[in-house]
Amino acid sequence: MRLSFMGSLSLVAISLAVSLTFHDADASTRIFWNSNDEEVMLSARNMDLDEGDQPTIYAVPAGKSKTGGINDNPATWTSKYGSVVITLKGYANVCDEGINTQGLAFHYLYLKGSEYETRDSRPGVDGGIYGQYLLDNAANVTEALTLMSQTQLVPGWIGTFYPCHLALENAAGDSAVVEFVGGQMKVYHDPDKPAYILTNEPPLDQQRANLTLYKGFGGDLPWPGDVDSKSRFVRASAFLKTLNIDPYWFICPDRISRLFSAIRAEATPFGAIMFKDDGSEVYAWPTLWTSLFDLTNKAIYFTHSIARNNFWIDMGKLKLSPGAPVLYLKADRTDLFGDVSKLLRPPAQPALLLLLLSN
Repeated sequence: MRLSFMGSLSLVAISLAVSLTFHDADASTRIFWNSNDEEVMLSARNMDLDEGDQPTIYAVPAGKSKTGGINDNPATWTSKYGSVVITLKGYANVCDEGINTQGLAFHYLYLKGSEYETRDSRPGVDGGIYGQYLLDNAANVTEALTLMSQTQLVPGWIGTFYPCHLALENAAGDSAVVEFVGGQMKVYHDPDKPAYILTNEPPLDQQRANLTLYKGFGGDLPWPGDVDSKSRFVRASAFLKTLNIDPYWFICPDRISRLFSAIRAEATPFGAIMFKDDGSEVYAWPTLWTSLFDLTNKAIYFTHSIARNNFWIDMGKLKLSPGAPVLYLKADRTDLFGDVSKLLRPPAQPALLLLLLSN
């Protein structure tokens, strides 16, 4: 009976694999919490992806001369601020997210259908390092948005293989989202409508309109429980509203633990199925890792779903001033726990840093 049962399970698994696609699935959630009573600015995100991404953390000092990494009128700059970034697939020139010494953070999240601006005369920066460019040069969200108006994000790995929108936040509590829709850059930066939550498609204005259908936001629908992007947007918005409620004072959770509990509630399990608007079914991209940035105290918390690690980095313990070396740490190591700030080391092969170091 056991063999028969297991065989049946195998047939079901094979049937699902044949009938479901692995592509064009939603991915990732970001929450920015700037309203807690301790006035500590925190942002958290889940990285959902349909392939192993080999996350690597780089500590990048200030004072590095860099270029935009394209042939057509690249931007050039010398970094004003040091930063810590998490890169994709171990590539130092494809930064998923990061935080600088001024408390500015950025995050890329997948947005299917993104259409970037037609190349014009402004200096350009390859999409993979555009977030790093902002961290190098901007102290806050407003300065980052000014830089984005003066330069162009040129699709490379980010934009071509992974069309994305960009979330920004800073230690003063400001936040913005930038999307590229219909060939134009659209900025959401309105204090009356703060951009604290971001998931994936549809674009943010449609996500906000959908949110009004649910309880607590003007509608009557109960909060959804599935894993698609619109549902995660609703749940993340709802949980953000409740983070400051403390009925369990006797447990005494700190602010880091509170936000981790909210972002983990948006995680996508391995093998989860997502139901698209057209009725089709796809495998949802699973949550590979979760990060949390303390913008006030300049710390990065990280946990990997497969490595089952749980660690943090204190930026105050890193040398990020001009002249310091670039350091890195493979974030999917199974032996990482607690404060690992002292474990970052210079890369064994500096040439692999590519565009991160540039000139």
